Amino acid sequence: MNCPQCNAVLPESATFCHSCGSPVRTATFSYLPPGTPAWPTTILQKPIVIAGATAQTLQHKEKESISSTKPLPARPKRSARTALIITTLFILVPLVGIGSTLGMLWFNGEIPVRSVNASLSVPTPSTQQTPGASNASTPTAQAQTNQLPTPSSFQTATIAEVGVTLKYPKEWIKDVPQTTTNSVVLAFHPQQKNGIDLFLERFTSATSAKLTSANDVNQNNLTSFQNAQGITNFHAISPSSTQVTVGGAQWDEQDATFSTSQGLVFHLTSIAVQHNQLYYDILFYAPGVVYNEAVQKYFQPMLSSLQFQP
Repeated sequence: MNCPQCNAVLPESATFCHSCGSPVRTATFSYLPPGTPAWPTTILQKPIVIAGATAQTLQHKEKESISSTKPLPARPKRSARTALIITTLFILVPLVGIGSTLGMLWFNGEIPVRSVNASLSVPTPSTQQTPGASNASTPTAQAQTNQLPTPSSFQTATIAEVGVTLKYPKEWIKDVPQTTTNSVVLAFHPQQKNGIDLFLERFTSATSAKLTSANDVNQNNLTSFQNAQGITNFHAISPSSTQVTVGGAQWDEQDATFSTSQGLVFHLTSIAVQHNQLYYDILFYAPGVVYNEAVQKYFQPMLSSLQFQP
């Protein structure tokens, strides 16, 4: 499947483009199971009284109608077992329909994961700073510990499509590189969906020639997120340092915070650099209450391990 806006190659389950942020499809669903008949649309009509008819005439016609009607056979009484089965079906059928609908939405990534995030405690105020984190005056910069699992080890990935080597947590997933006419993007994320992701991107030579600076790349990333569906309260914030050293080069950094439609606050960081006339960017984000811990346990070790291939 390709993005209708930037022609990026996307997985079939994607609902928005990781490159330009455009929505790919609109999820539709029904809580009614397949095959449920439609509600009746006709209304029974009341008998029309003919103007000028006397009460005796109407009463006589009514008696004739009753006398000409054959008595209906008595309906057999349902057994208690039959009634119990019908009642059970009325309860289970809607539940099965709802369960299958929610399961399909979960598989397609339409339902944001909140079970893990909801268990995260409110951060304790602290002035402790971590590399790549914002100033302590912002809510997302407060230190968090022991909220996220510590990686058992890091494994090395040589990514020829992007031209770098990188170590990432053993428990994480490395997605297949997605190639577009503008760039190649590679995503890393934990196996459990907890709102933590890192994206590594290398732009083509033609696209790099159109860019004027690394900060332009960062600003485009922030703008794409700001315009993405379901993103609210987007605010650019000042990072603790406007530059970070990754792979022996100085990368420019821009940070922002945003909220989802469920009210969950995230911290977003975008860093970019020009290397051998090509532009690279790394974008990562996490829920604000665990952003610092995610930087310490995941993002900073990954950035420190990155090396450009000759």
